[in-house]
This record gives sequence, C-alpha cells and structure tokens, in this order.
Amino acid sequence: MKKIFLCFFILNLTLFSQTISDRYVKENVAVYPFEDETSKDLSSKLTILVENSLTRLNRFNLVDRRNLDKYLKELELQLAGITDKEVIEVGKIYGYNKAITGTITYADTTFDYDNYDGTGTIYGKVDLVLHIVDVSTTKILYSSKITGLSYYSVNRYPNKTLRDAALSAALEDLAKKVSMKMRDIFKIEIKISSINDGNIVLLAGFDHGISKNTRFKVYSKGSDITLDNGVVIKGGYKEKGSLKVKEIGNEYTLASVSRGKNISVGDIAREFYVGNFVLGLNLYYSSYNLKETKQTYKSSVSTGTFNVDVSKNDFSLGIHFKTGYNIGMFTPNFSFGILFGDFFKSSYGFENRFNVDINFDIYQEIVQATIIPYIAIAFTQTQVGYISGGDYYFDNNYYISNGSKIYSTDLLLGIGILADIKYNITDVFGVDFAIGYRLYTDNINIEYSHNGNSLQLKDSIKFLNLTGFEFSLGVYRVI
Repeated sequence: MKKIFLCFFILNLTLFSQTISDRYVKENVAVYPFEDETSKDLSSKLTILVENSLTRLNRFNLVDRRNLDKYLKELELQLAGITDKEVIEVGKIYGYNKAITGTITYADTTFDYDNYDGTGTIYGKVDLVLHIVDVSTTKILYSSKITGLSYYSVNRYPNKTLRDAALSAALEDLAKKVSMKMRDIFKIEIKISSINDGNIVLLAGFDHGISKNTRFKVYSKGSDITLDNGVVIKGGYKEKGSLKVKEIGNEYTLASVSRGKNISVGDIAREFYVGNFVLGLNLYYSSYNLKETKQTYKSSVSTGTFNVDVSKNDFSLGIHFKTGYNIGMFTPNFSFGILFGDFFKSSYGFENRFNVDINFDIYQEIVQATIIPYIAIAFTQTQVGYISGGDYYFDNNYYISNGSKIYSTDLLLGIGILADIKYNITDVFGVDFAIGYRLYTDNINIEYSHNGNSLQLKDSIKFLNLTGFEFSLGVYRVI
C-alpha cells in the first residue's frame, strides 16, 4: 500500500515528452488533503489555500474536492490511506491524471522581543514535503521540500493571537510557492498555429494562465535518422528564437519575434517567464572637476595658518547600482552610486539618480537604443585645507590644533541625459554603453569640519564642479 501525501500536479519534467498540439489543453489535477505531522491541525487550511492559489493561477482544471470527498465517503475510503488501485479508480471516474499530495512536517513561530522598549519581530515557518503523483501509474513524478515563511514587527508581547497570525501568513506564503512550483513544472508547450502579418498565433490565452510577463522559446523538430540496421534515431529539438506577447485573448495569444529568425507554423513554443524588475551595475567615467584653489588665512592671535589647498582633478571613476521596473517602452528606475573622486585621496561622493529609460528597438529586442533623462542629487566630502605653523586661533577661546585637516561636506543638485546602446545577450541579461552630459549646481556647503567637529569659516569655498560629460559601461538582468 502506498500513502499519497500532498496535492496534485505535473506533466513530464522532460521537454516535449508529451504530445503537443495546436491548441493547449489544461492538465486535470486533484488536490488531496495534506497530512499533518505537527500538532497544529493545519491540513484543511493549507489544502484550501493551495486550491485557491492554483485557481487564481488559471493554469489547471481542478477537481471539485467536495464531490471527490463525497465519492470517497461512499466508498468508505480516506484519502490518507487510499491504495494504488483506488487512486487509479477514482482518477478515472473524475478524469484527472495528476494529483498533489504531501505532508506538513514542521509548523511553528519564533520571535525576538525587547522587554525594555516593547517591540520585536515575530517569525512564522511551515515546512511541507510535496509530491506530485501520476495517477495512472501511482508513480511520484516530483518530490521536494517547500518552506513557507513570514515575519513582521510587533509593538507588544507576541501572544497566541499574534503567533497564530504569523503561522497563517506562513501558510499563505507556502501555498503561493506551491502554485509557482506548479507553474514552473506545467509549462505551456504548444505548436504555432499560424503567422499573419508578423503576428504569431498561439491557441492559448488568459484562460490558460498566460500574462504579459509570459514569453515563449521557439524550437523546431529535427528529422529522424534511420540507420542501415533499421534503428531509428529520433530527431532532437533546435532552439530558433523567442516570442514576446503582444495581445492576449481568452483562448489565443498574439506574439511577435523578440529574437531569432525563420520561425514558422508548426514550430513548438515553450513558455518561460520574464519579470518586470531590472537590476543593473554601471561603471562611470564622469566629470569631477576639483577647481585648483590655493588660499591662506592667518590667525590674528596665533602663529597658525589655515591653508586652502584643493588639487585639480578633471574626471573620476564611479560605480552605480540600479534597480527599475520595466513597463514596456519605459523603465523608471533608481540608481545609487559612489564617486571615487581622486580615488579617495582627498575627495569622494555619493550620487542618487531617478532615471526614466525610454527604449527603442533597433534589431528585434537584441539591440536597443535608449534615451535616459534623469534628475540627481550628490553629496561629496573633500579635503579643502589643513592647519600649519601652530594652532589656529579664531579668538582667545576657540582654536584648531596644528596639523588638523579641514573637510567640506557639500550638496549638489543636477539633471542629465544619456544616450545608451543595449545589447541583450539573452532574454533576461545584457550589456550597455552610454555617453551623456550632466549639469549640476555649484556646491552648496553643508558643513566644514575638522576631526569630526563642525567649523565656521568666513568664506564659502566654491571648488567643486560636477557638470560635464560622462561615459558608462554596464550589465543588467531582468528578474
């Protein structure tokens, strides 16, 4: 006798192992109640959450569990102890061939709480051993441990109500992860139905869980080879390119070629998912002009001298971390960068930018031209002078010690624009090169300081200019 653990799902893990037709047919799946090895009695709640999550995914035909439970009761069977033969019998009656089963092996909460300030964080965790079963053979096609997690801040001691809420949130996270695992395993594989005026027609749509983030890899079937001894070697599959969704109906999708060529009717399209978030890393070589400034202030009450001595520096390296949200032609994003100044010898800065990438396809989605206007704010710290010849007295009570270095902390506001060329190496990874110009205000002094102490000077030193050309080389990834 075989115990079936969790809920239902999987078509073959091997690419193209099923018969592929022009019209996509949903997989029929049954979710069996999960077993619970903990004392939390979470089986029924998790089963409902997984069913709801899979229903929202719109990828499967789910068996009505109420009818399934009713039938099993009539047979005086329990799902937790159903035999192989009974699994096949019930599956044939209700027309499903995959089942999700599983066992909850751990469910608990922990928390960090500070009695002094009355705040803390509560954590929820639920572990599930998930199985996907082929009903016709009762063979486990997929098995994995999946963990649902939750955490949130509390402003009072985590009582039972708060701990139960954290556990419920972990169950919801677990159900979402099960549905995402289902989506990854049950990828849509379908033949291209027709091509009209550059529009690729696929007979699958909203009713099958396709969204604007869905893409398709396109493959062609190679010819079989028959050897002299009569043995037939099946032809493999060759990748030809990728498709991007243009329009989605309930039962169809119109797509365009995003990369590749010679895509034709009868080729096989296999689903993959591209997110909206873009992460990037850019190396900059930018104008960073420290205007050469030499000036001396002598104290009227001591021998000390305050020397203003800023060395000339025209360009500087910098590095920017970039994150954005792709909404098609436009990608608003935020970047944070470190400006190396003269390699931290006397100056460095931090720059924040809000960018809007405006993308234009040059060759499919492989080569793109991008215009990037932005607004920016920069904070810099620069050594602008030092004390020599003795302590420098401002008056009889206030002085700066001999040898002290004087720093200026400044704010600069700016705008800029970049012309960028992107080369998308894959559908989710690429490199880019840009050239641009930025226009910054004069440095606005926030503070002069020495040894970490604020200092008031009579004159405001205008020594820093970030206006000028910049060059950028970067990499990025879509997630």
